This record gives sequence, structure tokens and C-alpha cells, in this order.
Amino acid sequence: MEAADSLPSVSQVYLFLGKCFSYPTQEFYQLTQDEGTGAEVRVMVEALPFAVNFKGIPTPGLPQEEFESEYIGTFDIAFGPSHPCPLHESDYRDDVSSTEITEELLRFYEHFQVKLSDKERDYPDHLVVELEFVAYLAKKEADAGKRGNDPAPYCRAQVDFLERHLDKWVPKLDEKIQKSIKQSFYQGASSFLREFLSSHLSYLRKNVSYPAGTAKS
Repeated sequence: MEAADSLPSVSQVYLFLGKCFSYPTQEFYQLTQDEGTGAEVRVMVEALPFAVNFKGIPTPGLPQEEFESEYIGTFDIAFGPSHPCPLHESDYRDDVSSTEITEELLRFYEHFQVKLSDKERDYPDHLVVELEFVAYLAKKEADAGKRGNDPAPYCRAQVDFLERHLDKWVPKLDEKIQKSIKQSFYQGASSFLREFLSSHLSYLRKNVSYPAGTAKS
């Protein structure tokens, strides 16, 4: 594996992407208007232990209130059944039931002692919850390496979670966002998310180790 010093950026990028797809607070909106934010994200990307084709994320071209309304109308499930791009895994998976998805996600979170808020427990398959969980695993991986402990269990957990969940539906979400909405900020964030997830999973698959006799086929 790469030096642990490069791994915190993995967690930071996941957290940044989680903020991109969270309800846009005034603080985050102001960050998107700051010219330095794009440079900071690029620094994080360049510090990753794997290559990512980062093309940048456009600044929102709407005033804050309109940008908030755009988010609600596009993503918020509470807005009604007509929202074009739901951010829930169960809306993109036809191979398993929503109950199965929820139960498996909760098992993942509970196994790693991740405590969810009441809202997160109601929607454990929300994109932001899943991204923050991988950020948590990536941070645990980095922390283990710095302390001289074995980071492999956290690497394997990331592979398992990405393969069983995010990699199953984020490409479909990205296709829908590119086709269904005109807000360039979300198009750029979605494109980056898809590229980042794919690159991270490829990196993990090449570098993860399994105990003798349990290697993944």
C-alpha cells in the first residue's frame, strides 16, 4: 500500500463529495463561490494515492435561495414523487429489495460501530450516508497505518462496501443527473464522484490483501 500520509485525502474527498450532495447550507454555498475552494480540492486530488481525472466542478450559477430550491426539486424525497434524481440506492437497484439493502447497510454500520442519527436510520441508503461511511473506513485505514497496526481489514471493508453498494448504483445516478438536470455544479460533482469511486475501487482491488485461504476470487 502507499504511505499512510497520502490516505487522509481519500477520506477528505469522500467527505467533500458528501457535502456536495447534502442540502446546501449557507456556509457550503459560500465555499462554492470562493475561488480558492477549487484549488483546495485539486490539492486533495493530487495527494491521493491513485490517479483521478479531475476536470473541476463549476461554481453554482444561481443565488443561494434558488440553489437551495434546485436541490429540493431535484433530489429531496420529501418534495414528492416527481423529483428527477433521488439520492437513494434503493431507487436504482432492481436486483434486490429495498428491505434487503437497508438491512445490509445497517449491518455494515453496526459492525463498525457507526452511530446514525434518527434521520440517517430512516434513510441509511442515502448517498451522503454511504459516502460518509466510506470516508470513515478510509480514515480508520490511515489511522491504523500511522499507529503501526494492520490497515488491511479496513481496506477489505471498503472493497466490499463499494462493490456491494456504491459501485452498483452511482453510475446510474450519474447518468440520470447528466440527462435530467441542467445545474452544472451537480453535473460536475456527479461526474467527479463517478470517476473517483471507480479509481478508488480499482486501486483497492490491486492493493488489498486477504488472509491465507480467504483470498477473494
